[in-house]
Amino acid sequence: MSACDELRANAAGIASLPEGDRERETWLAHARTCPGCAEALREGERMIALLAQSTLPKPSARALRRASAPIRADLRPLRWPLGAVTALLAFGIPVLFARHRDAEGWAAALIVLLLATALSASAGALRAGAWIALAASAGFAVAAGGIPGFSPAEHGLAAHLGVDCLGIELLGGAIAGAAVIWRGRGRSISLATAAAAGALAAQAALHLTCGAHAEAPHLWVFHVGGVAAAALAGWALQDRLYPSTARS
Repeated sequence: MSACDELRANAAGIASLPEGDRERETWLAHARTCPGCAEALREGERMIALLAQSTLPKPSARALRRASAPIRADLRPLRWPLGAVTALLAFGIPVLFARHRDAEGWAAALIVLLLATALSASAGALRAGAWIALAASAGFAVAAGGIPGFSPAEHGLAAHLGVDCLGIELLGGAIAGAAVIWRGRGRSISLATAAAAGALAAQAALHLTCGAHAEAPHLWVFHVGGVAAAALAGWALQDRLYPSTARS
């Protein structure tokens, strides 16, 4: 392709270059010796001037709403009714199917359930939601059984109940995480927060149904550990399904 062919094919682009641009000056020097290229550059300049004067109509309010609706929906936290329902399910299932219940533990269990429900309903609004759930779980364990090694009433790990407790908390986390994925909100909502909140709600239920709910080693290994495991599983699942959001 000759210099003339290249200039004439890109005349508008060359004309749009700022004054003093090296490439523009090179082509202008060529155009001074070539009437055809000079005319092509003038046509290019006229086209750029017309484009600068033209204005596009503003988009309508309806078009803006339609364009922004999916973005706003993805940025909103999980709708609170669904989040609240998942926490209540995580709490209610162990309580309903338990063989025994400790009536004296209802006040503490309901306080923790309230916090778990708030975390589940607002999943996506707090980046540190999973850490808050884990801190609440640890605080609940301290209040119920103390710290291992400092509680005179502790009797060991109560390992015979541990697998059941861990499974119940992971089930609670799975219920909350499944709701997030079902709603297609995993890109904007932390699965770790949702799963930890569900496990925390299940821990509140275990305060009523677990026979070792006052034994510190059991609480820390299986109850607090269950919330931590649920949060970790949620994070790992989000890292697999939505890798760009899990690291943000």
